[in-house]
Amino acid sequence: MTFGRVQANEMQRFGYPSVHRLVVDAYMAQHPGDGSDRRDRQSVFVHLIGLCAVLEVGLPAQRATEALSVILREHPDFPVLRREAGPGRLTVLHLLEVDDLSLYEERAREWGRAVWQSWAEQHDVIRAALAAATNY
Repeated sequence: MTFGRVQANEMQRFGYPSVHRLVVDAYMAQHPGDGSDRRDRQSVFVHLIGLCAVLEVGLPAQRATEALSVILREHPDFPVLRREAGPGRLTVLHLLEVDDLSLYEERAREWGRAVWQSWAEQHDVIRAALAAATNY
């Protein structure tokens, strides 16, 4: 599995880089499932929150994780989110074989932005949930 390979390479080469949260959020939001299972709905919702928190609000990874914890506590269920644009123009392959940390971080942000944009029709829902959880 490519994502597992990227994660292993990330840890071996860079330890726990600041973009790790973004990489996980991008991958999970890009692979949302069909929404029939509550776990699928929860996963895509919280990982989109993570993308929004980091990419739009500029929260550091730890603060984004705290926001996700609040959302998980406050939501007994999550809506089915659909995207019309497909999975985005970049994939986890964008991170393969990157040896330089600054390039890895740049590519992770590019991928994250591409995934976030692929969910454009859901941005208002995600922004509202993030605002409620963080007072932003």
